[in-house]
Amino acid sequence: MNINTCMCLLNLCNINSKQIKDIFRFNITIMVSFNDLFTFVLMITSKYNIDSSHSEKHSMDVLHFADENYRSQLRDFPYLEKQKNVIYTASILHDMCDKKYMKKDDGIKEIEEFLKYSLKPEELHYTKRIIETMSYSTVKKNGYPDLGNYQMAYHVVREADLLASYDFDRSIIYHMNKGNNITTSYYNALDLFNERVFNYNTDKLLLSDYAQQKSVGLASNAIKRMVSWNRILQKTHFR
Repeated sequence: MNINTCMCLLNLCNINSKQIKDIFRFNITIMVSFNDLFTFVLMITSKYNIDSSHSEKHSMDVLHFADENYRSQLRDFPYLEKQKNVIYTASILHDMCDKKYMKKDDGIKEIEEFLKYSLKPEELHYTKRIIETMSYSTVKKNGYPDLGNYQMAYHVVREADLLASYDFDRSIIYHMNKGNNITTSYYNALDLFNERVFNYNTDKLLLSDYAQQKSVGLASNAIKRMVSWNRILQKTHFR
């Protein structure tokens, strides 16, 4: 376990900053690692009972979509290379303040406490701003924020989260964790896709060429999964 993870554990145990400084009486440059980030995700999902639709697997999916999107745009926006830490960190941690599972401000505070020893102040600021403003519901309510030079990084992460939502099984799992049976969860997921997910392009929520093109294949896969689930649920006595 490295120092960053130790710091997070101490914060979660309500040990204050003075006590932390007393424990670690040395100066060291700390870089956030993927291990630290996913360890934090595991701790937060356990603490707030975040179900598997929004936990480490989803964080990994969003990270991979964000990485592909980021790399597809480096030629046109080479400055994104310097914002890679922000893109990767926001992608992995974006649901660790989800209001469906906790008070959003509490989640943001824990994220800030975890990252303040790892990211530069500017990186931390924009990581938080991306996480705070990227959700579907926030964008539909308030539109896009103005994040200046980090606007493209914002859209890379935001689009990655939308692309991950084409996972039809994930939607079923979310509704099952709300107390619904498998059949009801299937129909709730159908409604979500027809009302929201399949409209991302017409609602102009996918802006990059990468996201628009990727969504076509993902939508096709989702439809195949819907058909498969319908066949399974209709032709068996298991419900």
